Formats: sequence, structure tokens, C-alpha cells
Amino acid sequence: MLHDDNAAEEAGELSSAGAFIDTTGERGKKRKKIPVQVTGAFADREEEELEALVFGRQLFKRVEESGSETDSSEDESEDEEGVRHEGVARDEPAWRDEDDDELSVDMMSKMHRKRLRQEESDRVVSGPTYASRLRTKFQQLGGDPDWAKRKKEGEERRRERSDSDSDTTDDEGGGLLQRSGQLLCGSAHHRLPLSLLDVKRVRDINRSKRAQAAVKCLEFHPTASVALTAGWHKTLDLFQVDGEANQKLQSVHVQDFPISTAHFTGDGTEVVMSGERKSYYVYDMIAGKITRICGIRGRKERKYSTFTVSPDNKFLAFLGKDGYIIFVSNKTKQWVGELKMNGEVGGVAFTPDSQHLLSYGTDGQVYVWDVASRQCVHRFTDEGCVVGRRVGVSPDGQFVACGSESGIVNVYERSEVMAKESPKPLRAVMNLTTAVDHLQFNSTSEILAVASSAKKDAVKMVHLSSLTVFSNWPHVHSRLGRPTSLHLSPLSRYLALGNERGKALLFRLNHYHQASQN
Repeated sequence: MLHDDNAAEEAGELSSAGAFIDTTGERGKKRKKIPVQVTGAFADREEEELEALVFGRQLFKRVEESGSETDSSEDESEDEEGVRHEGVARDEPAWRDEDDDELSVDMMSKMHRKRLRQEESDRVVSGPTYASRLRTKFQQLGGDPDWAKRKKEGEERRRERSDSDSDTTDDEGGGLLQRSGQLLCGSAHHRLPLSLLDVKRVRDINRSKRAQAAVKCLEFHPTASVALTAGWHKTLDLFQVDGEANQKLQSVHVQDFPISTAHFTGDGTEVVMSGERKSYYVYDMIAGKITRICGIRGRKERKYSTFTVSPDNKFLAFLGKDGYIIFVSNKTKQWVGELKMNGEVGGVAFTPDSQHLLSYGTDGQVYVWDVASRQCVHRFTDEGCVVGRRVGVSPDGQFVACGSESGIVNVYERSEVMAKESPKPLRAVMNLTTAVDHLQFNSTSEILAVASSAKKDAVKMVHLSSLTVFSNWPHVHSRLGRPTSLHLSPLSRYLALGNERGKALLFRLNHYHQASQN
């Protein structure tokens, strides 16, 4: 509620419903309120009415000592707990001050008010407008409180019960299919909410040992609660991730080898590291042994700085020069084949079944390769792309995302891109204005995380079901720095961001964290 210190209090009179008497003093002086004690049945009735107005509760039906009910209202209702109510509407405000309509708020007087301005000329607003902006800001930062969520869930359950009752009038086949569809899709409680992302920052992954350079590599272990960090400071660090202590497990320093890419293998027993060198390294976590691989036979490359691991753990796909993609056996670390596309390779991604590889060229062309035959089976053009940077496929195989040099991320239906040469994207995400450097889907294919290393706080989370961007995160106080690496944990409980200051920031996604606890 808003108050104006300069507004005079309105004169009042003692009535049958009043609990105070306003006494008027001399002219120009404020009037004070004298409490009046009210007793008996009249006081009980007034107390109930006051509670209904202040707390927004509806009045319970009064029951006399004889057990008979008094005057009942026609618009009675029953909530999910079986309690009967009447009177005040549920969604109406519990209290509204008429003085707010006449109040004017100076938006330039305080810093926190300046942040609520929507336009440059927005200097003075009315009381209701200011209250609405405060309410919106609170919901963006903290979301709905628990009591409001429980109320909404109760209303949803009531609507579902009423819908199920109305389904009885439908034909048996149609009603059965509708109810079965709801069961197959899961309850609304387990689906990711649409509007706000429930994120909480927890202790940094590498707080016990901050990196001496930008965190270029950051990844969660596929099965264990472990994460790796690496970068140009030539050191690989392993941490146990619990969101609280995040204890450091091991550090491996590689002499004269700035690390630009590091990945766990599919079985989680090794870490493969590459950099701006002709050789790359493999660290065996079980034996605690590091091995240097002196180049790839059959290929004359100046460096092997970027690669990815196939989901079935069979291949390492290195990005070479002149459009070459080099396949190396993960078991023998020897060359087994290569692919050739036009232009330079911007990014590659395996499909979840490892049967196909998508390569995104700097000319905006996306090639679909059959891994077994090493043949291009399809090619399509990313709409509006000038220079391609990153490509990704969702774990359920439904979506394909392409991030370009201009910061635009196009999200496609996989069935469309596999059938057409110029498919139309489901949505063009234009929230980034600099080159897309990081792109990843979460494990449930509900979130697409994208980021750019060229600008501070340039991270966006896309809700895939609605193809909208979460507006409440990151906010102005997130202070993420320039994201030099990004990764989502296998169960989507955590989001990790590395930045140029050597920090590996850790954020807990409460929706998935609570689901895993249950």
C-alpha cells in the first residue's frame, strides 16, 4: 500500500461497524483516532469481517450453539480441502487505498525508482502505476511466493475436475483419448514453467582454486557429480560438485600447452584435451596417467584446437582446415576417416543416436552426414545466416539450433531440416547481438542455453515448448562477466558458466533439482 505524508486524513464518524472514533482538533491540526472497545457477539462479527477484508479470506458460515446454520449465501463455493466459503471474491485485492489514485511518485528522486522507469520521459507516475511496476519487479526477481503457487495449483486441480466432469458428456472414445493424453504428457507440476526460470546461484565450482586465466573449458561428468575446468593457464582441474563445498579433486598441469578444448569421453574414464598445437593429450582418470598423442597420421594440420565426442563414445571429430572434419577412433586414437564440406567448419554436432553428424559452415550451409558411410545425405541453408558459428541437436532429436556470427539463433524442427533445402525456423531468437559461441540443449529438451563471449552477461535461456526467452534471468545484478564457456549438467540440476576472470559460476535450476530430490 502507498502512503502520502502530505495527504490529510478523512473525517470519520462512529458507526455500528466502526472500531475507532475520529476526533477533530483545532483547525489545521491532525486528528487522532481513539480506540473504542466493542464486546459481545457484535465484536465477534466485526472481527470476522475485518479478517475477511485484510487477509482476503471469505467468511465462514456461522454455526450457532444449537448446531443450525444461519443465513446462507447463494454463491457458496467449496475449495480443494472441502471447506465451504462465501462472500469476498478470491482474486480481489484484500485492501485498496483510494488515496493511491491521487498520489504522484517522483521516479527521479531515488535510485531504485530510476530502475523502474520504462522511458526516458518517464519522470512522474501515478500511485497505481508505481505499485504495478513494483509488483512486476518483485515477480521477475523472486517469482510467485509459495502460498500463491499453492493457490494456483488448487485452482488448476478444480478446473481439471470440472473438465473431467464435462468429458462424461462426450463420446467414450474421445474422452478416453483426451484423458490418456494428459497422463502420457505428465502433470503440469513436472513440466518446466513458462514465464519465469527459478535459478539460484550457489558456490562457484572452482572457488577453492580460481583459474589464473579465462575458463575456456567447463563440462560436467556424464555419470558422476564431477566437473572439469581448463584454459590457457595450461591446467586441468577436477572438482566434486555438490553446490556447497565443491571440493577440488585433482589438478593436472600440462607443460607448454594452453588448453582450448577439453571433454570427458562418453564412458567418463578419460579427459581429452586439445589446443593450438599439432598434438593433443589424453588423461586417464582411473590410472592417473596423461598421454601425449603426436598428431593424426594421414593428416597435415597446423593445429587440432577444436573437437567433439560422439554420444556412443566411438569417435572424436576434429575440426580441420579447408572444410575438413577428421574422424579419430576414441579407442585407438588413430585416424579412421574424414569429411569435406565447402567453406570453413564453424561447428559440428552428433545426433543423439550417433548415426548422423551435422556440420555448420561459415557460408551458412548445414550438412547432414551419415557417420557409417561418411556420405552427405542432405544439406540445407540456415535462413538469414551470413557466417555460421554453432549447431546443436536436442537430446530427444526433435530440435536443431543454429547460431550465427550476428547473434541470431534459429530453432528448427528436425523433420523439416531433413526434408527441405530451405526450411523455415520455428523461431529466430534475436536476444544476442554478438557472435554465438556457446549453444546447448538441456537433458529434457525443454531449455536451450546460448551465450556469446564478446559481451558481458550475454547469456539467454530459451523455453522450447513456447519458443520464448526467460525474461527474469540473467538480471542486472547477475554479474556473469563475459561467458567463455557454458554447460548444463546431465540431469539439468545445474548450469555452469566460465568467464574471463577465471571463475566457474554455478547456478542451481530449482525446478529440476526439486524433481531429482523427489
